[in-house]
Amino acid sequence: MRGGVTPLESTAGTVSPVRGITTRTTTGGAADTTWRELTTILIVDDVIPAVRQALRSKFARAKNTAQSRSAIRSQVIVELEKKVAEEIIDSYGEVTVTASEDDPTVCLVEFSFAVAHGLNQIYLTVHITV
Repeated sequence: MRGGVTPLESTAGTVSPVRGITTRTTTGGAADTTWRELTTILIVDDVIPAVRQALRSKFARAKNTAQSRSAIRSQVIVELEKKVAEEIIDSYGEVTVTASEDDPTVCLVEFSFAVAHGLNQIYLTVHITV
């Protein structure tokens, strides 16, 4: 599983990956396994565009007012709750929405989330009495 090899399994004529990993193992030269699991990248590539699309579709002509920013915050929470319900993410942090101090036409949205990790292995411990 080093060097970008992904193990595959064939079951009933269908080939599926057993575990998808990436070759990224460092950040800035330091060891970092954050992005090793392919599911982590796929989750980030799902959550952020989903939030962007929801905001784009609902607030295309909105004004940068306190009322609009409150509605934007609420919509981000709705989208994140959907991802929690779908078990894409485990949780999310505080969502903040502010007007940019440098540009009154820019709204800044900030939040964090924890990816839901895949289940790659199940270890069994069995105690048998005969």
